[in-house]
Amino acid sequence: MNYSVISDIKSVCTLLELSPSALAEQLGVARSTVTRILNGSTVPGDLFLRRFYSFAYDNPMRRIDLNQLKVQFALDEHSDLYFHGARNGIEGEIDLSHSRKELDMGPGFYLGESYSQAASYIFAYPSSSIYLFSGKKLQGLRVASYGVDLEWMLLVCYFRKRIDAYVSSSLLQSYVEKAKQADVIIAPIADNNMFETMNQFARGQITDLQAIAALSASTLGKQIVLKTDSACQAFEIVDRLYLSPEERKDIEEARKASALTARDKAKLAIEKYRREGRYIEEVLK
Repeated sequence: MNYSVISDIKSVCTLLELSPSALAEQLGVARSTVTRILNGSTVPGDLFLRRFYSFAYDNPMRRIDLNQLKVQFALDEHSDLYFHGARNGIEGEIDLSHSRKELDMGPGFYLGESYSQAASYIFAYPSSSIYLFSGKKLQGLRVASYGVDLEWMLLVCYFRKRIDAYVSSSLLQSYVEKAKQADVIIAPIADNNMFETMNQFARGQITDLQAIAALSASTLGKQIVLKTDSACQAFEIVDRLYLSPEERKDIEEARKASALTARDKAKLAIEKYRREGRYIEEVLK
């Protein structure tokens, strides 16, 4: 899916009370360029996209956060809206064959609950963008849901190859089998900070209670993992959002601040529950 540039140009012109010709002048491009884009005879290139979306987001008159506006309108139209940050564009149908194995919940197509979640993972990649998805027909799909608990933590450690020494554990295998039977998995997101806490648990440095308390303090919301072709067919792309360089900088700063707070919360939670709970060899004995 291409960007919705035509409707975005019209929105910016409306909000800034500019004619297409005046917008072209502000962007430093020929009037005919904007005219051809608006009538669909020209597909805008990378240079125009960068100029236009930077102009909107970093406008000296007033910032127009197109992406947040579009997300709000999409939420009005779709009660089940999800977000996917793609390093490159998505061509055609969702293809699970290219999914990496060592992800939180194993191979699959990952969606998030919010725009900021998706953006925080891919802002550093120049060709990345955010896709909005809607669930069309989830009835009949096998769904496995998890909270911030021991089962979820062990599954992430398992799929991330951090507890290979315990793969024969009957408890762990029961958790893995349940996850592998699902078409869709709904589970908390584990970022790098949270994964370091899980690593401490996997290495026997902290107990399960300490780890779960730290992870609960740092929760980032839910991710929806499409594990089968049936699940992928139940979702459709409804829009694609462009990230300007200026917005990417803001996302980076917000991520840094959030990460610092999460580390502080995790450290205090681990200290609070020191010597309480069970170590991994006790859990998976």
